[in-house]
Parts: sequence; structure tokens; C-alpha cells
Amino acid sequence: MSLLTVSNLTKRYPRGGKSIAAVDDVSFHIDPGETLALAGPSGSGKSTIARLVLRLIEPDAGRIEFEDNDFLALSGASLRARRARLQTVFQDPLAAFNPRATVARVLDDPLRIHGIASRSERPRRIAALLERVGLAAELASRAIHEISGGQRQRVAIARAIATKPSLIVLDEAVSALDVSVRGQILHLLLDLQRQERIAYLFISHDLGVVRAVAHRVILLDAGRIAESGDARAVIDAPRSAIGKALLAAAPRLHRTRP
Repeated sequence: MSLLTVSNLTKRYPRGGKSIAAVDDVSFHIDPGETLALAGPSGSGKSTIARLVLRLIEPDAGRIEFEDNDFLALSGASLRARRARLQTVFQDPLAAFNPRATVARVLDDPLRIHGIASRSERPRRIAALLERVGLAAELASRAIHEISGGQRQRVAIARAIATKPSLIVLDEAVSALDVSVRGQILHLLLDLQRQERIAYLFISHDLGVVRAVAHRVILLDAGRIAESGDARAVIDAPRSAIGKALLAAAPRLHRTRP
């Protein structure tokens, strides 16, 4: 059974006196432990879909089922409880965090908010989370703005896995990193997926990165699905015009996933 099922999702915005569909009748599913990538150019609707799935915004039409629940029907305490199972990592963790907060504070918040650990247990849990993403426990006392971009993204991943989610939405999570750090973060994500069976909704405009990590891919164009299927098959021989354009723009195709 699918972990996440999105059916006929639509989101429209007013623009220039007209109603423009940012997401237009999009349907897909994600299975446990799977990575589904949404790829497309800027304005194709991929980040809007991510925000809809996370319920940061509400759709105009469609249905979202998450872990056998009507996700759009949840509210209050039931929605907060389900959010623990659905986490996110954004492109810029410095914008997502209070830059003056310490690493310990950033990781303490989900443990406290979701009642995962008592106050006395949380320092040990924080140290374990940092170790899990390849960071030293001593980093906990540092302010977010004092650590590197790669370290911040590892902290963002640590925060995301703190609640033991079944699905993480990764919205351009490696696009701001340099090539060497990007590879390290991708390997970390793949290791976590193999060990914890976490599913990823991976948002990217880079087909090379998508080929490295995704099992399946959906190519979006102007809010609609232009092409979908096995990630390697679609990327190696795209049929759609937008797929061919994205492939031509990819600097090189990574081959991380076995």
C-alpha cells in the first residue's frame, strides 16, 4: 500500500485579472522507502506541490492521503501528531532556522514539541542525532550562523529525522551546496533511506542529481505532468520537450544510486 497518494491536486492563483493554475490536476503516489522526484524548471509547480503536501498551503481541489489518513481532513492535535511523520528539508537552512539559535536548540525543538524525549534525555538524543548525520556532538553549542552550509544542511536533516518520519520532503535540498558537499549530502540521504526505510519526495531542477537518488521521476511543465516513470529510463531518453530541455541543461549525470 502506498505511503502517500496525491489525487487530482490543483492550486490556482490570481494573476493579471486571470486565474492561473500553478498545479493542474496532478496525481502520484510514493511507496515506503521510495524516492519520487519532481523535476522541472522554475515555475513548473514542483515547490507548490511540496507546500501542498506539507499543508503549508491548501489546495483548491484534490485529495492527499498519508499513512491511510485523509491528510486534508486533519486539524488541531491530530494534524500535529501526523506532522511528526512528515518532515521537510529546504534549500536554505539558514532561512529555515533562527540563525542565532544554537544547533542544540534547533534539534531540541522537535524532541520537545512532539514529546519524544524528556528534558533530561534530550542532550543525549541531540548528540546521537548529530552523530547520525556525521557531525561531532561538540557542534551542539555552536550558533547556526557560525557553521558551514554543508554542516547546516546536515543539521536540517538531523532535525528532520528526529521525529522518525516515514516521509521527508526535500525541496532543492542540495542545490545551494558546492559539488563536493552535495555528493556527501546525497550519500547521507541514501544511507539514511537504506537503514531507516524513509521515503523521499525529492524536488529538483537538476536531472543529474535526480538520476543519482530517485527511483521514479515526474517531469512537470506549467503545473502539469509532462512525463513520468523510472528515473533512469526517463532521464536517459526523455520523450517530452521539457525533459529534453532539462537533460540538455544538466552539466553531467551523477550515478550514485546502484
